[in-house]
Amino acid sequence: MKKSLTKKTIQGREYFYLCYRTKGKLTTKYLGTVDSPKYKKYLLSLTKSGATYGLRRSRIDNWKAGVPIAYIEDSYIVLEYKNGVKEYLDSKENVKKVVFPNG
Repeated sequence: MKKSLTKKTIQGREYFYLCYRTKGKLTTKYLGTVDSPKYKKYLLSLTKSGATYGLRRSRIDNWKAGVPIAYIEDSYIVLEYKNGVKEYLDSKENVKKVVFPNG
């Protein structure tokens, strides 16, 4: 189920809501302010459940387009190709090492 985090500002205070559809109807769930336990628990659940979602999604999109994905790992820029090869680049974009999927 796709959910959207919505912020409303009322008299200078920010309030957060979760909006999603159930059986075609828009449902809103109140999470509270930035300091509320409900809001903090929701943010924690995002980091636990979807920590790798963005990386998985970019793999699909980029590899369909024929380009590698890029991410940071141990202070290196990593370019990961569809065939499993990973290039590790330093901050000046010099290749430091290449890792092949079969060793």
